[in-house]
Amino acid sequence: MAFLKEFLILVIVFAIIKPFDCERLHEQIYSSIEGGAACFKRLNGTHQAGCSSSDKGAVGVVQMIYDVTDAQWLVYNATVGPCIAVINTALFHDVIELLMAKPANVAGIIVYHNATTRPTTFSQESKCPNEYSSGPGSQCLSSPTSSNVWNEGGTGLIRRDIPYPIFYIPQTRLEEIEKIENCYKRYNLDRFNQEGKPLCSLQLNSFMFAAVNSAVCLRRSATSALLTPTKVCDPLGDQNVHYSLFPLEKGEEVKKKPITLVTARIDTASLFDGMAPGAASSVVGMASLIMSAVTLSKMIPVANSSLYDNNVLWTLFNGEAFDYIGSQRVAYDLSRGAWPPFSPLTPSDINLHVELGQIGGSLQIYKENASWPLYAYAASSFSQITEFLVVMSENANAFNITLTPEFTTNLPPSSLHSFRRILKNETESGDLPEVLLIDHQGKFTNTYYESVLDDDTNIGFIYHNISVGPEGKFTPTDELLANGIMKETDIQVKMSRLATALARTLYQRVTGKAYTGDIAASAHLADEMLYCLLRSQACRLLMAADYASGSEETPSARPPPLYVGVAAWPSTPAVFAGHLLALLAGAHLPLDRTACDARLEPGFSHYWLRGWNHSGVCVQTTMNFTQAMSPAFIIPALGIDFDTAFRPKKS
Repeated sequence: MAFLKEFLILVIVFAIIKPFDCERLHEQIYSSIEGGAACFKRLNGTHQAGCSSSDKGAVGVVQMIYDVTDAQWLVYNATVGPCIAVINTALFHDVIELLMAKPANVAGIIVYHNATTRPTTFSQESKCPNEYSSGPGSQCLSSPTSSNVWNEGGTGLIRRDIPYPIFYIPQTRLEEIEKIENCYKRYNLDRFNQEGKPLCSLQLNSFMFAAVNSAVCLRRSATSALLTPTKVCDPLGDQNVHYSLFPLEKGEEVKKKPITLVTARIDTASLFDGMAPGAASSVVGMASLIMSAVTLSKMIPVANSSLYDNNVLWTLFNGEAFDYIGSQRVAYDLSRGAWPPFSPLTPSDINLHVELGQIGGSLQIYKENASWPLYAYAASSFSQITEFLVVMSENANAFNITLTPEFTTNLPPSSLHSFRRILKNETESGDLPEVLLIDHQGKFTNTYYESVLDDDTNIGFIYHNISVGPEGKFTPTDELLANGIMKETDIQVKMSRLATALARTLYQRVTGKAYTGDIAASAHLADEMLYCLLRSQACRLLMAADYASGSEETPSARPPPLYVGVAAWPSTPAVFAGHLLALLAGAHLPLDRTACDARLEPGFSHYWLRGWNHSGVCVQTTMNFTQAMSPAFIIPALGIDFDTAFRPKKS
């Protein structure tokens, strides 16, 4: 994708204009619409997807769509078009196919959200997300007649080429819709007598140029680089994050400790730029993984590394919304002994892969119930899997979390598909056993999967805003419950219980015995993480985890968009996730910045972060970043045909 320019202007077109002062005349005729997010364009291997308009923008007569008949009138009967359709999210899915099928009289669309009419489903992702990157045994088909789908309400709009711009106006900017609606009612309400009269119109501009498909765009980008420094497009990509309980050993002569790989995803997607909240799709799983890692690091200090023969490696994948970019890259690098770069592993070094998949969709369903049913999907019943499930079930049941095994090769959309496809021999033979923890069986419980409505409301998040103690001390969950600050039904408590159960299970895998201490994940930490990731980046947790610098610049008071972005630079969510792991699970050293930057210790990285008092702190950690970019962009350089090597053959 490339250059994007976006704005909205409300225009009242008058047949006769009296001579006024130019500035006052402009103010009377034009009114800017603030806070809109544009649908943007992307390319894949076969076509372009997303929205576009000319560099002059799209101008159309305002048409409020209150029901399906309004949309039918617009495409079949409007005589002063083209029109800009203004549609509530509750009606969008009912009319979009009609507006796509008959685009001649449609100049563009504005979609707005009013929480009082929240739709039962809203997902522009396909019914089978990442269908063509699925591993062997997947049975999900996105065809209209198929009943075997995971994302039942998916429309697939995010994968289609849309011939006009679409903008989204959130609930917080409903006054802009009122402005448009008042203009519409004043000038456009009489549909049958519009010709020759002043009408209310909208100008939408989301100019973006693209080039057929990924291959063509990259070829043109390479050609233009010889003439000008302007790039035509960039590959989607970002950074993965990994953190190990103990430092990873280096060298061929060193006997490496068997690894339990625990993974989750960072990113999500939506149709609109900068609006990808991903509460149920990714945030709950990512936050639970981070809390579990922090909890286990306190149960087993890194100084005790020599006492145990097993290790745990947590990894957060980025770019999973688009053909599992992050996990695909890790699986490919594992296949050639190149991940992690500073201490490469092979598939045989990993004796179990546990993925925390989509686990947030059912939180609202069970909001009045202390229980939380989860499911463990596995393609086979190898001993490593069954042993893990027995221990995990025992630990989870202690917190009213049930874990039901599902043994099937028809796995839900998850990062496991990358490993099953690229490392097929290892996963099918049992050399790399895998299990997926999710909250749905048969179809998603999250009806807003990868959309602007997969927000904090979707998971029922209520921020408790509890003070964080000195040096980042978080109130224990049991104390919060005893004081009545939180209840067993709160999602923060459920997430802390899951993180504790997983940490205890991993403790037993590392040490060979059950955990008998009182260390547990804090619902207070879950409260802060959800606030930072779903409400505001300008929060104390992320401020403490930010790079320390001379300025006290405050991050934006809005949630970080979890869209993967482009591979040219890292996104905010990946950096935040890595720094949170470092800050909360790493060792804080009494060093100044110069000494911290110069510190070299095998197996560790050192980061100078702001810290809790914002004066700077040196953190020693095993956390690091690796590239999350599709192997398709590096394999041609190695002389390998990616499609032939790894793509599943379609019948």
